[in-house]
Amino acid sequence: MSTNKSFGTSPDSLGAQPDRDSRRRPATQHRQASKTTGRRGTAAGLASLEELPTAASAQLRGLKAIELLAKQPRTAAELARLMLINRSTALRLLQELASSGYIERNSQTKAYSPISSWLWGIVANSNDHSDIGETLRPVLSRFCEEYGEAMAYAVPAGGSMVYALYFTSRHHIALREQLGTVRAMHCSALGKAYLSALDPVSLDAKLGLLEYKDGTANAAHGPLELRERVMAAAESGFALDYGETFEGSACVAVPVWVRGKLVGAVGCQGPENRLPEGLLTEIGTRLLHELGAAL
Repeated sequence: MSTNKSFGTSPDSLGAQPDRDSRRRPATQHRQASKTTGRRGTAAGLASLEELPTAASAQLRGLKAIELLAKQPRTAAELARLMLINRSTALRLLQELASSGYIERNSQTKAYSPISSWLWGIVANSNDHSDIGETLRPVLSRFCEEYGEAMAYAVPAGGSMVYALYFTSRHHIALREQLGTVRAMHCSALGKAYLSALDPVSLDAKLGLLEYKDGTANAAHGPLELRERVMAAAESGFALDYGETFEGSACVAVPVWVRGKLVGAVGCQGPENRLPEGLLTEIGTRLLHELGAAL
């Protein structure tokens, strides 16, 4: 994704006009003033434009929008409320992201969501994950076959975990997800497993940046509560999710290291009635052992 792409409206498109003093300037002087300010117009015109984002902050606004949409599809009005911008700005931003191929719009719900193939393409082509799939795939496939539940390998993206590998449960009643599925770090076993492998300084910094909005009432509601759960995961070697992401769901996950670098987490998930705590502990312990031998 090119960092030269700018999301949002250019100040030049607003048609701000210079005042009479600026019109009297010689052409060379006027061009120099425009280069210095980066905008047309004098103080009066500039004041009305300063609230607009620069190219850099507009790019960050676009990335933030994609991160929010990755958690769940949202309409322009919903995105505007979350980003504290007006609806017309949010709609313009969404239209630019859609026309660039980053997101798509559901014609029935009018909600936007990221295009999974694009999101997966970024993850799959990074240096950390280019070859790990070949190593993890047989391990996840074997666990899926033995336990019958879904298996996933996820990587961090902001405050979320994105599925980079996914094996569907062989049961008829199961969570049906896919590559590119996004889960909040604070409530998912995958997220907590990843956090449990961070060093103390990095962990505290990350906990302070997370948004504690998604998940059920069982999820951690702040950094202190989450830190306790992450420390428990670090001690046992695996993280648990009992109805934190979804009511009635359960998951166990372990962190994944490649050549000494933390890259993500692997987990097994399914309904609580098929994954009691004892079975989750068994799966977590086996994942630790077999991934340690494979990687």
